[in-house]
Amino acid sequence: WNWVVHLFHGNLGESYQYHEPVASLIGQRAENTLWLSLFTMVLTYLIALPMGMYAGRHEGQLPDTFIRIYTYVTYCIPFFVILVVGLWIFGYVLNWFPTTGSVSATASGFGSTVLSRFYHMLLPGLLGALFSTVNIVQYLRSEVIDAKRSDYVKTARAKGVPEKAIYRHHIFRNSLLPIAAFGGYSITGLLNGSIFTESIFSYPGMGLLFVNSISYRDYTVITALVLLFGILNLLGTLLSDIILGVVDPRIRIK
Repeated sequence: WNWVVHLFHGNLGESYQYHEPVASLIGQRAENTLWLSLFTMVLTYLIALPMGMYAGRHEGQLPDTFIRIYTYVTYCIPFFVILVVGLWIFGYVLNWFPTTGSVSATASGFGSTVLSRFYHMLLPGLLGALFSTVNIVQYLRSEVIDAKRSDYVKTARAKGVPEKAIYRHHIFRNSLLPIAAFGGYSITGLLNGSIFTESIFSYPGMGLLFVNSISYRDYTVITALVLLFGILNLLGTLLSDIILGVVDPRIRIK
């Protein structure tokens, strides 16, 4: 009862491990998690949308076969395995990317800090995006295959509409509806799924804070983060409904 009363006053208690207010502690880590999640989401859609469109347009051909093999293999491999292997190859063997932290200790000034933050997010963001593209590519490919056989596409072809215009203005827009419905879930899913990424890369975000809190039995932080993750899931549902209403005006409630 005391915890609930304090919650509505913005007081989440004090961390046993860090000896500072939980709200302040989460606020410091939330920025890193937010930037990493947004970066991963942008990369996910930049990779998945062209792949899904290309696979659906060239159904049954060699590029489509390669893309389907990629999605099946990626879907079968656990996420943490992709992260560990990617970290070992690109972080330790090739030494292309940093393996820990969010900003280099030698970064000074705004520009240097931004570049260092981007450099630290690049590898975990790319690995997370490669894993997250699977469902989007499969859904979009199926939608494109169904759409290109529909009556309105046949009518557009009969009228002499160029093939590129058909895919750009008819097939692509209509195929995006189910993808848009998952937009809100993608954002909150990345925020909640940051536990694996941040733990493996020692990235100081909410996911790593959650794991460390469990290790040290920091119950005030654990309780606050569980509450926050639950709220994010609810917001993801609401955001998906809003996005779907914006993309498809037919389902808007008058």
